[in-house]
Amino acid sequence: MPIRAARSESWRSIRQMNDFSGRVFSKHEVKIEIKLADKSNFTEFSMDSFDRFQEVKNVYRIENGKLILKDNPFTETWSPQRKRKKASEILSGHYITYCAFDGNTVVGEIMLMPELNEDRMIIDSFHVSRDYRRHGIGRQMIETVTDYAKSRGAEALYASCCSAEETIAFYMAMGFRPSAHPIPSCVRDEPFDIQMEYRL
Repeated sequence: MPIRAARSESWRSIRQMNDFSGRVFSKHEVKIEIKLADKSNFTEFSMDSFDRFQEVKNVYRIENGKLILKDNPFTETWSPQRKRKKASEILSGHYITYCAFDGNTVVGEIMLMPELNEDRMIIDSFHVSRDYRRHGIGRQMIETVTDYAKSRGAEALYASCCSAEETIAFYMAMGFRPSAHPIPSCVRDEPFDIQMEYRL
C-alpha cells in the first residue's frame, strides 16, 4: 500500500504533540504521567529498569477469517541490550513516542510512525512494564495517541499485535478489530501477529 508522505513537524505540530502530553492519574498512590518523550525526559538509560516479561499460554490465529485460540506457551522478555536498543529507537527521532512515567521512571511506551498509511496511523511499538499492567495505563496511552492521531487527520489506528490471548483481549477492549486491509510489510515482518485497526 502506498505510504503518504510525512507532514513536516513544524513548531505548531510539536506544540500539538505536547498538547496531548501530561495526562496524570494514580496507580494506587503513585502518580503516572503520560508525556511526549524527548531528550529532556528520556535518555539511553531510560528503559534499563523496564520489565517486558510476559508469560503466554494461548495465542490467536486467523483461520477462514475467524480468530481461533490455540495452545502455544512461550515467554517474552527483553535483555539489557534489547532495552538499550529500544531506547535508541525512541531517541532516533524516527517516531512520535509517548511514555508513561512514574516519577522519572519509564513504565510504558507507545511509538507511532509519523507517516500515515492511507488514513491510518501505525502503532509501531506499545508496551507497559510488568508491575504496572492492569491499572489502566495502557488505556490512557491509547486515549492519548488517539487524540494525537485525530489531530493529524488520521481516521484509524493500526497495530501489528502480538497474538497472545491477553494482548488481543486488550486491543479488542480498546475497540480494535482484525484489519480488512492488512499492511503487507507488517504481515511480512511479523507473520504470526494479528493485524488490527481501530476506526476513530
